[in-house]
Amino acid sequence: MVRPRIQYLSDSEKEYVHEQTMRVLEEVGVAYNTPVAIDLLAKAGAPVDRDKLTARIPRALVEQCLKTVPDSVLLAARDPRHDRVVRVGGPPVFTTDGTATYVIDDLTGERHEGTADDLRAAMCLFDALPEVDFVWPSVYPRDCDPVTAGLDMSSISLTACSKHVQDEVRTPDLVAPLLEILEAIAGAPVRERPIYSVINCTVAPLMHDGPMTEAGIALARAGVPVFILPMVLMGTTGPMTVLGTCILNMAEALSAVVLFQLASPGCPLVAGIGSAAAEMRSGLYLCATPEVALINLLCGEMGHFYGLPTQGSGIGSDAKGVNVQAGVEAGMTGVLEVLGELDCIIAFGLLDGAQVLSYAKTVLDAETVAMIKRLTRGDEIGESTALLDEIAAVGIGGHYLAARSTRRFYRGGELWQSSLFQRGPFETYIGHPLLEEAVGKARDLIATHEVPPVGDEVARHVAGTIAAYAAARRA
Repeated sequence: MVRPRIQYLSDSEKEYVHEQTMRVLEEVGVAYNTPVAIDLLAKAGAPVDRDKLTARIPRALVEQCLKTVPDSVLLAARDPRHDRVVRVGGPPVFTTDGTATYVIDDLTGERHEGTADDLRAAMCLFDALPEVDFVWPSVYPRDCDPVTAGLDMSSISLTACSKHVQDEVRTPDLVAPLLEILEAIAGAPVRERPIYSVINCTVAPLMHDGPMTEAGIALARAGVPVFILPMVLMGTTGPMTVLGTCILNMAEALSAVVLFQLASPGCPLVAGIGSAAAEMRSGLYLCATPEVALINLLCGEMGHFYGLPTQGSGIGSDAKGVNVQAGVEAGMTGVLEVLGELDCIIAFGLLDGAQVLSYAKTVLDAETVAMIKRLTRGDEIGESTALLDEIAAVGIGGHYLAARSTRRFYRGGELWQSSLFQRGPFETYIGHPLLEEAVGKARDLIATHEVPPVGDEVARHVAGTIAAYAAARRA
């Protein structure tokens, strides 16, 4: 079995990046911004500053904590048929991009702030698309009560989609009601059926968000998988080089690995890559430049250097609509990252530097992911695929259309078939622009797809949990 792959760094270059990353951790250190983390680091022998809530992390401690990280992570789903595993060296799995502010009307170009109904529609669409392996809520519902918005997003996502859900948990007071919701929906302890994973975003340069970190520690101890997501911005919160940005990304990632393994040894986690580039005139986040693709490639290789499951950010776009730019950027980042063998990739649906959700882009990205999965699934090299008998039988000037192998391999998926891209005769598509076809497909799926429901008793329990949390907060 052969698969296409690329390698960016040599072994000696990986050692160089490793040494510079260790220097940052040992000499510069990291601000954890919570005494909960500082207590763990101090107990493990790291030099800490309790006033500044910072720590310098010895390489021996990094090496110790890396030894307890599992090389695979189960992402259970409400529907077990959608269970997925993120594994070092395994086939890539794909998740949606998360928490955009706006939803765009793909035909008019107008955008509006996201609502709870938008989130439900998006989750239904993600559930319908087989290329989507698991989900990150792709739009923030601005019409939800700010007090309960985090729990509302989780509730909507888990009930409007039957796949695994991941999201951020920003404060530790959300942990107990969230765990109650998860166990009610899963019908099992979280450690047994982790239908939810938490994203822990570090704050560049070299900081952790205190409340989010405390929430992440509590969830890790309960058995919730952790996705570490540094978001260094090349040129603003990170150096103006790919390498410098990657060293900072890896330092922040390893600082989180150390923290979570000290808090809960052996807890499942994934080293994500949210680092990107700044648009230097405006300071905006750029998610799809060539440099971003290289950042993901380099950090992915370093994640594997440390034995960590990895997650890259690809198939996004900085375009303002579904156009050629959006397609080129999605293809460039997506293909490079899968050839670099990242284990998981954030994809699907977002435009304008991850600020805008597009349903049309979502279904077009599903086509892109399907192509990528064909690209990387592997091919046999041997008699069964060389087809020398057929070549001899057809001979010079013959034709393979009637050959049995043609029918067998075609039906077996040797030639990838698109469900949306326009590949047939020119006349077939006159008057049918691809964008309109994509919009139509998305609308049809949202209107007709049936998501397996949660039981009425479970739904009442979830609603009651959120109401009790809101009442306690307002008391």
